[in-house]
Amino acid sequence: MRAPYLIAVLAILAVASCKPKAEVAAIPAPHSLTDADLAHFCNMAVTEHSGPKGQVLLKGDPMPVWFASVRDTVAYTLLPEEPKDIAAIYVTAMELMSDDQHHPPAASWIDARTAFYVVGSAEQGAMGSDELFPFGSEAAARAFAAAHNGTVVRYADIPKDKVFNESDRSGAS
Repeated sequence: MRAPYLIAVLAILAVASCKPKAEVAAIPAPHSLTDADLAHFCNMAVTEHSGPKGQVLLKGDPMPVWFASVRDTVAYTLLPEEPKDIAAIYVTAMELMSDDQHHPPAASWIDARTAFYVVGSAEQGAMGSDELFPFGSEAAARAFAAAHNGTVVRYADIPKDKVFNESDRSGAS
């Protein structure tokens, strides 16, 4: 009589100790850029600017925050006054962009945190400013850096002085 009781108790304990796996929130997919999408900082149409672009997706917000440059995208994530509930950050990989850099193809959006960036190159980005040029592959980034005198870094290693000018560093250090 004790054995069935013991087996029943053990079964209940086994089931009770099985905790459901925490659901991992799905990372939202990047959005396709349209001519109506406006850049967060300058409120100009993102497609009016050539070069790499970015989008930040915030948790609970179905609409991305758009950027006409990758430099502005990274700055947004570092500024203390901007939201920190980031679900995903996407940038356009230079090697996947078409000749029309105003309208990046949907397949050119990559996870910003896994990209390789060329910083300090002779090339300019949106509105003729310094730019961070993202690539999906290290080889493509190194080739671009060699051709344009830049340095290859990962997202976490982007120097803040390549993101902020002295005049706009007051909020982010």
